[in-house]
Amino acid sequence: MKFQLLIPLTFCFLIFACADESSQNSTDGENCPISFENGTVMNGGSADVFGNALKYPSGDAAITSQVNVWKPGFKSPWHYHPYTGVAYVIQGELTVNFDTITPVEEKSTEKTVATTQTYKAGEKAFLGAANVWHFSENLGDKDLIFMVTWLGEENEPVAVME
Repeated sequence: MKFQLLIPLTFCFLIFACADESSQNSTDGENCPISFENGTVMNGGSADVFGNALKYPSGDAAITSQVNVWKPGFKSPWHYHPYTGVAYVIQGELTVNFDTITPVEEKSTEKTVATTQTYKAGEKAFLGAANVWHFSENLGDKDLIFMVTWLGEENEPVAVME
């Protein structure tokens, strides 16, 4: 139940940020790169992209929301997230390359892409996999804009780099 509140709260932030920007720059909102339509982006999400059940953190809960804008060709380093995140692509395509073989404890081991998934703007939100090495990239020809809301633990990072 708590987790289902994250998506509306995150979208409210984006809507207000966009409305604030467009009211300062334009009366018709043409400067706002984000377009919204009414509808549900996730309903009852309970498993990540690999079918692993959603688990709440064991410590004091803390929510971290991020909006990322990646230029064409951007590639993140190998990393993993100790927590599940609700992700939604607003513009472009997010390509995620997973190493589902190497345990997260093996930080110095060479990683191998075992599976790749691409998420496109306007598709349903998805739960990102916790504790799986991966790198993400923008293989498209326009800016990738996506948001992630992490249900993590207070004073703990939401990403661990290689």
